[in-house]
Amino acid sequence: MHLHQQLKLVMDSIVWAFRHTERNIAETGLNLLLEMLKNFQASEFCNQFYRTYFLTIEQEIFAVLTDTFHKPGFKLHVLILQQLFCLVESSLLTEPLWDAATVPYQYPNNGMFVREYTIKLLSTSFPNMTATEVTQLVNGLFESRNDLSTFKNHIRDFLVQSKEFSAQDNKDLYAEEAALQRERERQRMLSIPGLIAPNEIQDEMLDS
Repeated sequence: MHLHQQLKLVMDSIVWAFRHTERNIAETGLNLLLEMLKNFQASEFCNQFYRTYFLTIEQEIFAVLTDTFHKPGFKLHVLILQQLFCLVESSLLTEPLWDAATVPYQYPNNGMFVREYTIKLLSTSFPNMTATEVTQLVNGLFESRNDLSTFKNHIRDFLVQSKEFSAQDNKDLYAEEAALQRERERQRMLSIPGLIAPNEIQDEMLDS
């Protein structure tokens, strides 16, 4: 089988996996994708791979990110989008991601092209949001791409703003922070002598 066909098969399988509503399958697909993105960034095929798959990956990740069935994958969706936005503003890509024959004008760089593409993508997917709101979100994502916490907050705010998530229980979007908070509370209680019985600590260790 030709290398291109093999890669397409792998990518199709990864997309199938992270679209899956079974949490473990989706998570495996997202972790594989994240690993693959990092590997290709460090390879001589970086331009070739991203020219072929960048827009598809971005589109597919936004599709699952904004689907309430996929809320448990939020943390990985965010990491993948951060990876993509950091890449287009780096010097790793030396060729344009756009096809010169299909764009109205030539962009000064990949960052500008992806900004415009993302604004169009989200404006089409969320007609209830104003052009200003979408543009602010996309600019915010690019500006905060090197700060994961701020980047994640931008995406979370956007999801809550969008009608899909507004009336939902969104605890999955805060799962990571909640787990950290629980761990901090546990450490605090452990530091107070006698507050947690030794057998409880033993039970917890067995549970984990």
